[in-house]
Amino acid sequence: MKFEDMNKAELYEIAKKFNIKNRSAMTKEELANALSKYDKTVSSKGAAQESVSSHVTAEAKNEPQPLKKEYPIPDIYNINTVVLLPVNPKKEYVYWEVSDKTMNEFCRSYNTADPIFILKVFTGEEDNIAELASVRVGKYGNWYFDLYCPDQRLWAEIGMLDSMGNYHTISTSKRIKMPTDRISDLIDEETWMTVGENIEKIYHLSGVTDLQKEELLSSARMHSELFKKLHQTEGGMSSSSLTRKGGE
Repeated sequence: MKFEDMNKAELYEIAKKFNIKNRSAMTKEELANALSKYDKTVSSKGAAQESVSSHVTAEAKNEPQPLKKEYPIPDIYNINTVVLLPVNPKKEYVYWEVSDKTMNEFCRSYNTADPIFILKVFTGEEDNIAELASVRVGKYGNWYFDLYCPDQRLWAEIGMLDSMGNYHTISTSKRIKMPTDRISDLIDEETWMTVGENIEKIYHLSGVTDLQKEELLSSARMHSELFKKLHQTEGGMSSSSLTRKGGE
């Protein structure tokens, strides 16, 4: 089996077995290249070490091959992006990606051979911005932050450090408002409704008998009268106050 025919998850597991360095930050193509170089090195030295090819061949013989996906979801899209999504008032999910073009241009501009990627989370307004978190990450990936920020506006940034340690922003997420951690202060107003002259038509369409209709109409008239009296009362009356008065 050739490395280019394998998906990223398979390549990563093999790279993990052979302790390939920096494998978590590699793309599918980079993993395949690293495994190929490792295999050639082992073969040229004639070492007693297990080669990648023999490992892959053994697995191919013993394990059924997965079905080929007709429309596989790509691991990366090679674009600059960062997105912050709230999970709850004290947890945030962030995913990001830096394109190869941007990374190469950055390395040329700042004479940096091995750029360092930094993921940051901020809060506040334009005149009062605070950095809540900063973590070193790979070229792309996802991360959960445990930042307790109910009702606050947050956003994330992905950037790189140059050879002098200066931070440069690459992409910024949209600003989102975190969910609250308490019950809303807004209380829905009570809404009363009466069907008025349409009540008989509704009963007729429902298929009730004449006896049932008279009983229901009597109940509807009673509620209609109650509705009128409630609205004639100065200041109005709520259902809770009506219940308390009825229970006194």
